[in-house]
Amino acid sequence: MTRPVAALAALLLAACAPAPDVGEKQPGQVGPGGPSERFSTLAQEVIVPRCATASCHAGELPPAYPPLDVDLAYGALVGAPSYQARMNLVEPFDPASSYLVLKLRGTAGSVGGVASPMPIGAAVLEEADIQAIEAWIANGALND
Repeated sequence: MTRPVAALAALLLAACAPAPDVGEKQPGQVGPGGPSERFSTLAQEVIVPRCATASCHAGELPPAYPPLDVDLAYGALVGAPSYQARMNLVEPFDPASSYLVLKLRGTAGSVGGVASPMPIGAAVLEEADIQAIEAWIANGALND
């Protein structure tokens, strides 16, 4: 009987832990070749399957800017201006100043953008995926 109580207590303590700050480097995501430093991994596992759909960000002239197909995403994101707010979609080394992060978190309204979180019409990204994107940006938004 004490095992379930201990497990529940551990779960509750973990849930009460403060969320990491935007761009905070995450364990297991930092270092040479780690997921946060590999755009190709983020593109293949998160961006393309969740964002580059026929109804949104797919193709050279997608219905919604920017194009996020695997071969176009990096150039369309890093250092590229947002059409919704006066900031870049991805500002290397600065996830808090990257419109992509604000859109994923649904807080883009705070900078004059559209507050609806991405992806529209689908479940928001998992927190771990958003944190991986933030860590990649915090580490310079490198293209591997």
